[in-house]
Amino acid sequence: MTRLALIAFLVLAVDARAQTTVDTATAAFKDDVHAGAGLTCTACHRTGATGTYAAVPRTAIAPLCASCHSDAAFMRKFDPQVRVDQFLQYQTSTHGTRMAAGDDRVATCTDCHTAHGVRRVRDARSPVAPLNVVTTCGRCHGNASHMAPFGREGTPPDDWAASVHAAALVTRGDTSAPTCVSCHGSHGATPPGVESVANVCAQCHVREAELFRASPKRDIFEGIGQAECLACHGNHRIESPMDSWVGVQPGAVCEQCHDGSGDSGAAIRTIRQRLDELEAARSAADALLTRAEHAGMLVDEGRLALQRAREHQVQSRVLVHAFATAPFSKTATEGLAAARRAHAAGDAAMRELQFRRQGLGVATLLILAFLATLWLKIRRLPVPPA
Repeated sequence: MTRLALIAFLVLAVDARAQTTVDTATAAFKDDVHAGAGLTCTACHRTGATGTYAAVPRTAIAPLCASCHSDAAFMRKFDPQVRVDQFLQYQTSTHGTRMAAGDDRVATCTDCHTAHGVRRVRDARSPVAPLNVVTTCGRCHGNASHMAPFGREGTPPDDWAASVHAAALVTRGDTSAPTCVSCHGSHGATPPGVESVANVCAQCHVREAELFRASPKRDIFEGIGQAECLACHGNHRIESPMDSWVGVQPGAVCEQCHDGSGDSGAAIRTIRQRLDELEAARSAADALLTRAEHAGMLVDEGRLALQRAREHQVQSRVLVHAFATAPFSKTATEGLAAARRAHAAGDAAMRELQFRRQGLGVATLLILAFLATLWLKIRRLPVPPA
């Protein structure tokens, strides 16, 4: 192949690829929110001397989007309640500050919303809808090679996928469950610092946050620069808390800071003991009531008491965040009393079942005795003459 022929081949290949890109963009734009608003390609793209549309440089994408999305008067034509501060937030974000410095490796508008198939956030097909946002963020933040130059790991999406938050969203369909933007923000995306992480968690975990802020631990954590919630729960891989976390034995969360000595060690052991007692009592009552139910006994009062025990158990686990035995012990004691009432109801049902079985056995014997007596009487009757 001559040099001229090679150049011609490359030009044709580039033209074909460009035409494919244009065709793909045109097809996607038919379902774009901007197309629905009456906008056309020229709203974003300038035409060159040859009549083709020029690509928008990555560093110019956010300002271009902001030329409309930051204009309150213009946006009000389409939605009177639409926000117009997205670009201002973006400029304060890690993405925005790096992009402003010329680093076009970071995310801009089209990386999250796409370029030619933009859909409303409330559209389930949108890449930033609750069920899709982690996948969208994960295209960069789950790519170890992409994140390495920024000194970050590519594990957050996988860690989140193993968390209770992911289980709530993906398994139970709870769209209020936290995703990336819940904690980091969307347009103003910035990792929460030590001083703000508790405020992030407190958006949902209000009671836990109130207890911690009233506890002696708050001043201690602030003094050593420790992020409050993260010390025990971590950040992305938030696991379902377990009673075994409380304790001074190897592997327990408390053991990371406490060696079991002094008043703090005694308080930890007391709390763990009451948690174990409550769980054992609740589980035993539940098993007993289940046996009674399977035998056909009514145990509504027992189930009600067991439900109260369960509620007190949940409250007790929440009160662990007070880091004191006083409020915790009261609630745990009430839960233990409720579990014992449930167990007593189960015992009563099983005794009633035993009584009924004994009564049924006696009645069965009496009936059999009557039938045997009747049979003997019949046998003794004279045989009528033939």
